[in-house]
Amino acid sequence: MIRAALIVLSLVAPFTVPWQYAIVLGIAASYFFPPIALVLGTLFEVLYGQGGLPYAFVTGAAVAAVMFGVRRFVKTRIMDA
Repeated sequence: MIRAALIVLSLVAPFTVPWQYAIVLGIAASYFFPPIALVLGTLFEVLYGQGGLPYAFVTGAAVAAVMFGVRRFVKTRIMDA
């Protein structure tokens, strides 16, 4: 339940809180569900994009890729211990 609430909060955060807090919530939620970073990157690009290169989308994709690795590493370490 907490995981679902964190994911929903991170999706609502770009509309309600400053972008720095929304990014922190997104990183925390991406630990539980890594594709949320990609979704939030796209959402930030739509809301705050200035044209040109899609920096928020690329950053979201990078965070999602890192979180997939972190999640796999943590699960492996917890199961092996």
